[in-house]
Parts: sequence; structure tokens; C-alpha cells
Amino acid sequence: MRSRRVIVAAVAAIAVLAAVGLAGTGLFSSDPGTGTDPHGTALPEQRQVELSYAMPSPSSFDGLHARLVEGTMPAAATSATVLTDEQCQPDARGVSHCLNRLRLPDGTDIEVRHPHDMSKVPCLAPGEHVQLVPPLAT
Repeated sequence: MRSRRVIVAAVAAIAVLAAVGLAGTGLFSSDPGTGTDPHGTALPEQRQVELSYAMPSPSSFDGLHARLVEGTMPAAATSATVLTDEQCQPDARGVSHCLNRLRLPDGTDIEVRHPHDMSKVPCLAPGEHVQLVPPLAT
């Protein structure tokens, strides 16, 4: 009887660890209706992301910043839908450099690297609609 409880507890622990591990991979997505990112952090109602070609300073409460890593930089400010949130493990300074794929209104995708401290600024959440601002469009 005791060994059965140990097995049940071990299986439950493995399931929790797997869920936590997958949350940062982009395999779990947020529910845009809940207003939370994949890690359970509340999101502001509308967010703007300033894009750049070089790695920007980490996002903070004064604004979100991301570096274009794949695709064509939008020519003007535009909306986008976040498709993925991956590689969210923080570096030695506690800054995550999340990889996000975004869908533009014309159906093309771009990929950006979003540096931020997850304890202060929520990840870009799959299903979230953001406003992108390319360089020189501010």
C-alpha cells in the first residue's frame, strides 16, 4: 500500500515538473481571454513592442523591446499576433532572452528575441495581440 502511494506521488511530481519545463518552450500557450502569459503572469491590456536590428536593453515598465532575428522588418507600425514563447530560461543576470514568432496582418511571420526580467515584465504570450513599432517609426 505504501509503495503505491510513493508511485502515485512520483508520477504526480513528474507531471508537475514536465508542465513547468514545457511552459518555457512555447509548447504551452496562453489563453488570450485570461490576460496571462504562459507562466501565469498578468498582462496589460495592450502592449507595444519597439523593434530593432541590434539587441536592445531589456524590456521594462517603460516599454518592450525586441530584436528582429528572422523575417522582414515591418516598414511602419503594425499589429501582430504572438504565436510562440520559447527559450525563456534566464541568464546569469536573471534576464530571459525569449524567442517569439509573430504573425503580421499580411500572414507573414517574423521572429524576435525579447530580452526581459520575467519577474518584472511578462513574456509575450501566444495568442496576445501586440503593436509593433519598427526603427524610425516612433
